[in-house]
Amino acid sequence: MRLLFFLLISLNIWAVGFLQPDEAFKPKISMIDPSTIGIEIELGDQIYIYADKLKIEDADPKDGIDFASITMADAVKHEGESVYESSPAVRIGLSKSSDITGEQTLKVKLSYQGCSAAGLCYEPMETLLDITVDADKLSKRSPSGSSILKAPAVERASLEATPPKAVVKTSETDQIAQVIQGGSLWFIILSFFGFGLLLALTPCVFPMIPIISSVILAQGKGMGAKRAFFLSLVYVLSMAVAYTIAGVLAGLFGANLQAAFQTPWVITLFALIFVLLALSMFDVYELQIPNFIQSRLSKMGSQRSGVIGIAIMGFLSALIVGPCVAAPLAGALIYIGQTGDALLGGVALFSLSIGMGIPLLIVGTTSGKFMPKPGMWMDIIKAVFGVMLLGIAIWMIGRVLDENTTLLLWGGLAIFVAINMNALEPLGEHPSWSSRANVKALGFMVLLYGISLLIGGMAGAKNPLHPLDPFLPNHDSMPSVVQPQHKTFEKITSIEELDAILAENKGKKVMVDFYADWCSACKELEEKTFSNEAVKSAMDNYVLVQVDLTANDEAARAISSKYSIFGPPAILFFDENGERIKSADIIGFKTSDEFLKHLGAI
Repeated sequence: MRLLFFLLISLNIWAVGFLQPDEAFKPKISMIDPSTIGIEIELGDQIYIYADKLKIEDADPKDGIDFASITMADAVKHEGESVYESSPAVRIGLSKSSDITGEQTLKVKLSYQGCSAAGLCYEPMETLLDITVDADKLSKRSPSGSSILKAPAVERASLEATPPKAVVKTSETDQIAQVIQGGSLWFIILSFFGFGLLLALTPCVFPMIPIISSVILAQGKGMGAKRAFFLSLVYVLSMAVAYTIAGVLAGLFGANLQAAFQTPWVITLFALIFVLLALSMFDVYELQIPNFIQSRLSKMGSQRSGVIGIAIMGFLSALIVGPCVAAPLAGALIYIGQTGDALLGGVALFSLSIGMGIPLLIVGTTSGKFMPKPGMWMDIIKAVFGVMLLGIAIWMIGRVLDENTTLLLWGGLAIFVAINMNALEPLGEHPSWSSRANVKALGFMVLLYGISLLIGGMAGAKNPLHPLDPFLPNHDSMPSVVQPQHKTFEKITSIEELDAILAENKGKKVMVDFYADWCSACKELEEKTFSNEAVKSAMDNYVLVQVDLTANDEAARAISSKYSIFGPPAILFFDENGERIKSADIIGFKTSDEFLKHLGAI
């Protein structure tokens, strides 16, 4: 009778709408690439799996195929438990431990337990999945590099002790790399286009705005919205091509090619180009292509020269003005480097670059649409863009010069602007509240600021926002009151120095910041994130190290290659044993709140 009672209850449970086990959980296995398999568990409606009950095991340890790595999506919290409310999306990297060849059958034992949100928990389940693997395409592991889950028939007790090794949390860049690896072509294009739109808000893209505005303006009269759109598109496409080519080569050869364009002579040359462009905006001379080049281009059409010039400017601007690396870019480079699939990785990079170029396309098009008729307004607009180009030239040459000299240049530019605003000229009749008086008042304030920059620069000031610091009382004893400072990092440039620091600090956690003087996002990290009081307190738990990649010499390339750093900014974390916590990598800029949240999750 008791058995019949429980049987009736069970039948009633399924009758009221609970899914059968084979409907609630539908595991499947597939090949992601020649050396990676993927395991998905399609979950029914309102079904979830307990993270600590999910086990993955090599069902035939003697088959000669090892699990080199296992990664899966992060679990979420549900009523205090870590669960997967959608497929854990397991990825298993494969290698071989013997000289097997040809197609081999790999058997994977999958164990799991889940529940329905409606109130029913299922019995623990096991299933055996098998898939055919081409052993010829697997790399061979050395005996010391044994697989994570490789073990002879393991008992459940020992399995319970191994989940931390079985589940490897991936970093943001690795997750983005997996987007390329596992997504469809259109999903990749749309995802990286969205990443590019977000990157357009970073400091790397801002300097390009006055550049594209200036080159559009320099095309002269008759500039309509359609023509401006076309020229802006040429600039953006050229920029995208530059990013894509540099990125694909960096992914294939492991080199930060953009850093090669940050050498002092290249920066100086490009800063000089911006000065020449600015002078043409001030009508010092008319910037033209040499006659012998114009004569050849005239055969192809009178407007081709402008298109070619803008294309060249867009290509070079991408490499020199915006040398930043962010997580999506690094993720694409990691995918290219690991798989050698330059085509798919290049598609991702191109989509990323187009997303970054959308704001530039809008700015360039509106420059043509709202182009004023020739006259005083045209001269004013040209002068504004000329000043912006001079500002970019100073910003660029500041990567090469010391901070005091750079401050003097900013002061000279401010005084130049003030004089052109007639700050020292008499007002004349009826000055009150006239536009002329307002401009002169603004010009006089710019003049005072410029003079303070010059005086401060000559006295040793470094911060353009605090040019008179050297003249403040007790300045040396109160630097933190005048200017927030971040924690002091121990600066290094080589692998040997980092290895020595890690060895000396056993038992301590180490944070390593990859930095370069020419990286604007690196400086933003220092000024906005590392100087935050809460961040400084959180960093007390770490030994702070900064790898200076500014020189881009052999030592810099060696340490970047060892840790797969394609360019700054990048932050790595090492545990008390000196082992890298790869899942904690930070690529690109993070705000103080994002950084604190990241530290809390390590």
